[in-house]
Amino acid sequence: MQLKKHLLSILIFLSCLLPSEAISQKQLNLDVDNDLYFDRDFYYSSGIFLTLMTPNAKNDKSSLNKLKIGQLIYTPSMRYESDPNKYDYPYSGYLYLEYQKQKKLTNYSSYSLGGQIGITGDASLARGMQNLYHDLVLNLPHLKWESQMPQELQLNFSSSYFKGFNIKDNISITSKLYSRLGTYQIMSGLEVGLFIGNLSWFGFSDNFIINGDSKFSFFIGTKQEYFLHDYKLEGSLFNNKAKLVMESINFRNVLLVGLKKNFKDFQVLTSYNSMSKDTKKQRTKRHPFLKISLTYNLK
Repeated sequence: MQLKKHLLSILIFLSCLLPSEAISQKQLNLDVDNDLYFDRDFYYSSGIFLTLMTPNAKNDKSSLNKLKIGQLIYTPSMRYESDPNKYDYPYSGYLYLEYQKQKKLTNYSSYSLGGQIGITGDASLARGMQNLYHDLVLNLPHLKWESQMPQELQLNFSSSYFKGFNIKDNISITSKLYSRLGTYQIMSGLEVGLFIGNLSWFGFSDNFIINGDSKFSFFIGTKQEYFLHDYKLEGSLFNNKAKLVMESINFRNVLLVGLKKNFKDFQVLTSYNSMSKDTKKQRTKRHPFLKISLTYNLK
């Protein structure tokens, strides 16, 4: 019953945010993050995101509405350890719905504003999803999920500003400032990198189909981030319900290399990501994962 109330609150929140012009579908994007490609299955273990992207109005290509559902899964490296005191990362799941509006400023710049509502704990379905995958695909025992982050409703707001600098034909430097403010995370970051391809007002990772250009595009860059609060490690700012918390590292970074290919109405993006530590207890200095992103034009 409590889960139904949370889901109903999420739907009401999004129905208030979503403008009526966003009814006509435009593009559908599926992102899958996983570390199994590198013989890992811990820390940032999995991320799955489904996004519907629509123009703000008919024939309006300067403003987009994005409606996303996502799930994040985090686990310790001692996957079958039953004593939480020996964990190097808390078990944590997060299921959320997000609305974001992205507005074109120039041919090479844009900004976005968004709102996100989600749930942690058992209602995030993270434990069930991971153990089901272990059953059906990996044929492995269920993970313990002892002392996972508690079930709580989360509310976050986000903003970003993207700017590209065209150096010469098909070679650019791109930058993106972004921040998140709410109960789940309080953070800000800067992404900079070298982009080879047709520069637009979207960042490389947005994976939005601009036109029928079938050329490859390439990106190499870094994210430099500062976290003031991170629920998946520290628990709530307002209570002490979390059974296991860890000190969060404030300054973090991600190194990424990506390749994107457009097939007119279908676009594929693959990127390698290497994350620095979120907490000092992690056994490895960096944690890699692979992002596979598929976008289909629904016009």
